[in-house]
Amino acid sequence: MTLIQLTGKINDLGELELQLPKGLPSGEVHVTLEIQASNDDIPWEDRSWTNEELEALLKVEPKTNAEIVSWLMKDGNTGWENIGVTGEEWVKEKRRKNRERNQW
Repeated sequence: MTLIQLTGKINDLGELELQLPKGLPSGEVHVTLEIQASNDDIPWEDRSWTNEELEALLKVEPKTNAEIVSWLMKDGNTGWENIGVTGEEWVKEKRRKNRERNQW
């Protein structure tokens, strides 16, 4: 038994369209159809990521220091406990990293 896999399409008339390779012998064949589910049939959490979704997730939008401080201080908190340092320590570390980066 020889197994040949082909990709075909079912048209709007319910007919199977596919191109058979040349040189096949005549005779009876057994046909199995594997229907590809449309994205709408698959639960959202099981769907594959689209290229557009991946690009959006990988897009980096840096925040300014003011935006970071604003986030840290939201809801009336001082916010610095969220990252385990004081504001002064954070500023000193940012300055140190900037100096190191600019020395190159």
